[in-house]
Amino acid sequence: MKLEILRAAVHLFTAEGYEHVSMRKIAAHIDYSATAIYSYFANKEEILVELLRHCYGEFLRCLQAAVKECREQGIEQRLRAALHGYIQFGLRQPQYYQLIFIDNLDQLQHVALPDNDRYEGFRLLEELVREAMEAGVLQRQDVRLVSQSLWASLHGTTSLLITFPGFGWDTGDFSRFQVEAMLRGL
Repeated sequence: MKLEILRAAVHLFTAEGYEHVSMRKIAAHIDYSATAIYSYFANKEEILVELLRHCYGEFLRCLQAAVKECREQGIEQRLRAALHGYIQFGLRQPQYYQLIFIDNLDQLQHVALPDNDRYEGFRLLEELVREAMEAGVLQRQDVRLVSQSLWASLHGTTSLLITFPGFGWDTGDFSRFQVEAMLRGL
């Protein structure tokens, strides 16, 4: 039941905007009474916090799984896998991606998630960048700045692929090209 409520909420929050969704609307979307969902969540904000935690967790697991697949390979392959993992998360979970990276609903005043798995995903990227610099795969520069630059490029790529699907992208070729361009540039 909780998962159904969260699925309805992600759909409605991304389609209509958080501020336009009520508990009653979420309940109607899954054909439940409003009182039924109140037994799982006290209010819309509680649903949002649970949903964001879930989305952040999925994001981090996607990055970790991509890196784990290459654990026996060198740092360049693990870094490349993490970059592809970021894009793949957005393509496989576009509504989750929109909630956590485009709508930035965790920035609402009543949502307190200062340290979450989205930040852990960034820390994972920073660690991979640090290792790549130490191994001579990337030029030695400011680790945080390079990580932020990669993150920004990944976000731009992923956002474009999600928000303009009819543009004629070959998502696989475009993603590979972008990742290789990022790495060659560094």
